[in-house]
Amino acid sequence: MLISETEKDLILYNRIKDGNKLAFNTIFEKYYADLCEFSFLMINNKQLAEEVVADVLANLWIKRSFIDISHSLKAYLYKSTRNMTITYIRKKKKNTFNIEENIDHQFASDSNPEFDIIQKEEVASIENILNIIPERSRMIFRMHRIDRLKYREISEILEISQKTVEKHMGKAIKIMRQYHADMNMVLLVLGKNRFKA
Repeated sequence: MLISETEKDLILYNRIKDGNKLAFNTIFEKYYADLCEFSFLMINNKQLAEEVVADVLANLWIKRSFIDISHSLKAYLYKSTRNMTITYIRKKKKNTFNIEENIDHQFASDSNPEFDIIQKEEVASIENILNIIPERSRMIFRMHRIDRLKYREISEILEISQKTVEKHMGKAIKIMRQYHADMNMVLLVLGKNRFKA
């Protein structure tokens, strides 16, 4: 019988609780880039986003004996990253969650051959569409379509209702489809803007 990714994560986390460093490295490599991207959307600073995620993952290892995760390790990591990012912003006395300033500016530096086939005009077009989408809707769109989080998980992480998540997703998809018919191309471009472990 096939087991889900959530179940696989929980198996790995139980090994982490037993002090298995290989299991921790597996989780680190699996989620580091996605969590950095998530934090970056809020803090708009790559270095700080990486510090946030490093702290979140370090805490997962250091406090493993005290952290009980019975449902979803992925949701736990996203919520921890959200909370830690907010803490960093407060510490740095940042007063805004400004993610309108071209959050996808790193597209041009991606040297993946698959990315190279995408025309510059296509990338610019999608970047422009992203800038039209309200910031919260844009974040939720990424969390669901790119990071594969369920609506329930997103609602728990962002502390909003599932109805609100659905509303933001509907808004983002409507704008995307209004300006760009090929959703697969949109997802490909978005997926290329990742942090590297």
